Amino acid sequence: MDKITEIDPQTAAEQVVPMLDEISPSMCMAKWLWSSIHLTNGLTNSCFLPPLHKIDAEAVKKNPRALHNTPEKKQQRAMMLEGKQPDGCSSCWRVEAQGKQLSDRAYRSSEPWAQQGWEEVIDTGADGDIDPTYLEVNFNHACNLACSYCSPHLSSKWAEDITANGPYPTKVPHNSIDYFKSIGHYPIPNREENPYVEAFWKWWPDLYPKLKHFRMTGGEPLMDKNTFRVLDYVVDNGRKDLNMSITSNASVPEKNWNRFVDTVSFITEYDKLESFRLFVSVDGWGEQAEYMRDPLDFNLLWRNVNNYLSRTKDGLVTFIVTLNMLSMPSIKKLMEGILELQRIHNVTKTRRDENGKLIFYGIHRVYVDTPALHFPAWQSLKVLPKEFWHYGDECLEFMKANPDKNRESRWVGFKPHQIARFSRSLDFMKQGFSSLEEETEAQENFVRFFEEYDKRRGLDFHATFPELGPYYNKWKDRS
Repeated sequence: MDKITEIDPQTAAEQVVPMLDEISPSMCMAKWLWSSIHLTNGLTNSCFLPPLHKIDAEAVKKNPRALHNTPEKKQQRAMMLEGKQPDGCSSCWRVEAQGKQLSDRAYRSSEPWAQQGWEEVIDTGADGDIDPTYLEVNFNHACNLACSYCSPHLSSKWAEDITANGPYPTKVPHNSIDYFKSIGHYPIPNREENPYVEAFWKWWPDLYPKLKHFRMTGGEPLMDKNTFRVLDYVVDNGRKDLNMSITSNASVPEKNWNRFVDTVSFITEYDKLESFRLFVSVDGWGEQAEYMRDPLDFNLLWRNVNNYLSRTKDGLVTFIVTLNMLSMPSIKKLMEGILELQRIHNVTKTRRDENGKLIFYGIHRVYVDTPALHFPAWQSLKVLPKEFWHYGDECLEFMKANPDKNRESRWVGFKPHQIARFSRSLDFMKQGFSSLEEETEAQENFVRFFEEYDKRRGLDFHATFPELGPYYNKWKDRS
């Protein structure tokens, strides 16, 4: 099967659609080659969009590959090969039904890690076991932040809050630990045996040579020993065709941060990997960013990112900006900051070709991704009053005015797919809620949640977001 050679993600996604259609109209490579595994509680999915489902703890003791190759995934693979649409992938089917945009099915299947495994996917079929080429793991839910839209099963800091104070008083009590336990999402305590972590390390020596992209998330992965065990393994077993990444809040204790940067500095200096990327989670600028990701120190985050970029050879950074309604007042300021980081840290190089012509090339080290928050509904972009949509529109215009295209004079700016991603998130915002009842409930829950959030965290919504205060008061008076 022909491979995609175009490197632009938008064009690559367009090229992959007819290739997928040759197999079936619902085919997606992610169902075979992409895996997210929550080793904390034994949950998995393929792609971020389908719901998580349980991994059989007994099955992984006998076969570690069962961490990825679950009966549910195999059933969905069979449906795709038959041209049927699994319910778990409904978000892609909705996008495709509109006929205006490509769904994530096309984007995922066109990425480099997917392109290298098509033949094996066909040979494996629906029932066989296959090793993913893209793997994301969560070793631990230990975290030093309790971000506003996170949960106690993903953050130990959140768990401390709920254990001490109980769930938040939204219409349906929010972040109840009992609820997460009842659906099997609550982490296995660190003091107890974890069959999923044990299975991972049994699988690792066989899996590692096949991976094209490996990503560690959390919790906060820089607070977990398994993260550094992986990094030390790379030091001893370098792979120049592997892309590795880690998702961090970039505001961990100094000793953790220095150990991380020291190790990655060695890895990048001696070319132990094809690339190493730091995904930094931050959703706004300054004090507003700190409010959303309590108790973030924004200045520490910014210093640490500069420290990482300065000390690693060609180390990459992608800011993961989960766009929610509280992001919007400062979103343009954040994009301005990211653009400035590009001017400082992106690398432009020149050389002469055989005819003496000056050739410009370089390394784009600082990126941004802007997915839209869907849950909890009361913090999604859809809650933002229309009067404030201009924040997003102004930011989009700023990104369009600073594209990454004129590389002969600079190596900075926003790439087409980054601009398209931000635009899609704004489209989601402007769709609004499906009913007035749904919108009203979200607004009332917004007040219930953040009133309690301020009380527990010692914060002040009105001082931090004065622009939104009048709407907060109106929603409060109504409820």
